[in-house]
Amino acid sequence: MGALALESTALAADALNSSVKPKNGGSSDEGPHDEFNLLPVAGGTTDIGIGGGYFAGLARVEEGYDPYLWNLESAGMVTFKLLGDQKIVLPYQDDYIQLTIPRLFGIPLRFELRAEYSWETTLGYYGLGNASPAPSASASKYNQYGRLHPEALVDVRWRVVDHLAAMAGLDFSQSWLQIDQNSKLASDLQTGSPEVKELLGTVNTAGVATALGGLQWDNRDNEVSSHSGSYDTLGLKISPGGLKESPYRYGEATAIARVFVPIVGPRVVLAMRLVGDVLVGQPPFYELSRFQDAYATYALGGQNGVRGIPGQRYYGKVKVLGNVEIRTELASFRALGKRMTFGIVGLADGGRVWADTSPHPELDGARIGLKYGVGGGLRLQSGSSFVLRLDVAWSPDAYALGSPVGGYFAAGQMF
Repeated sequence: MGALALESTALAADALNSSVKPKNGGSSDEGPHDEFNLLPVAGGTTDIGIGGGYFAGLARVEEGYDPYLWNLESAGMVTFKLLGDQKIVLPYQDDYIQLTIPRLFGIPLRFELRAEYSWETTLGYYGLGNASPAPSASASKYNQYGRLHPEALVDVRWRVVDHLAAMAGLDFSQSWLQIDQNSKLASDLQTGSPEVKELLGTVNTAGVATALGGLQWDNRDNEVSSHSGSYDTLGLKISPGGLKESPYRYGEATAIARVFVPIVGPRVVLAMRLVGDVLVGQPPFYELSRFQDAYATYALGGQNGVRGIPGQRYYGKVKVLGNVEIRTELASFRALGKRMTFGIVGLADGGRVWADTSPHPELDGARIGLKYGVGGGLRLQSGSSFVLRLDVAWSPDAYALGSPVGGYFAAGQMF
């Protein structure tokens, strides 16, 4: 789910980009003050249903700090979905609280501390690899499992040179899996090939402790809705494992390039993202459907990966995906005391997975096997800090579940 960012009234330089020009905000003669926001939120996708929740934020704003001195925010959301047997389920429940200090101890050192609770009850599993068989719409429960996972993360970022920052952090999560004995996942765990059983590993209740590191380059003109520049990251994640309570021993490397090119001034922008993700060792199987992007994101499927494809459709240790958007700003107006900007977006996404770092044509197929989705969407930006997006995408994979398109309503641009 997207989080609502608070709009700064301070001028001042960004902690990690000292050459950034002062940003226009509210009146600088307000003096140091606290900003509090509490509001309802709504969102949903064709994968997890629709729902609502809340956002609460308390920020300390002072001149000389962009966008704030510190920010404490919390958000929660629950979604509802009607299954084929007319039973209402809660596919997604999430709640988090996060403290952000852009300049810890008054120096260019960004600090984040986050605690989160998530319970996903209808996650998809259709097999491993790029050639996993298409699911049947009438057997949706057969391709589902649940995962409850609280998580805690501490992350720090510091400026190396202007626009270039280093990252380091620690993360711990605990997972309880709900696997039906008559499901596809249970079948693969019991009767799958030796390669499949090895890739799936253990599904017992266990924790994962990881060390995080990496680099980021950021010279975008705006973090919320970029018109020019690039935002590129290289992330590493190491889990030592080896303990009964935390058995998973693996590493992950993720490279993401995001480029924004103005075509017709700032009102028409070409936005592109390319992602490469590789897992080595023995990760928990649910990581095979995700890539590391701030907070782990589902790759080939869902609102932040290849749109139009059902969520968690493809699992593999190696993932490559790309997204292209043509973003337009068609009209601006004032409402609720803020400047609003309305626009439309054309989109095309594509990608592929490989079950393992070694060849497995029986799982991945021998052809190119590109998975893709195409579509469009609407954008509504409020002020300079908040964007609502509504996307609709078509993919051949959507037909397998009896839905011609995937729909996604969330806060924030996808990248």
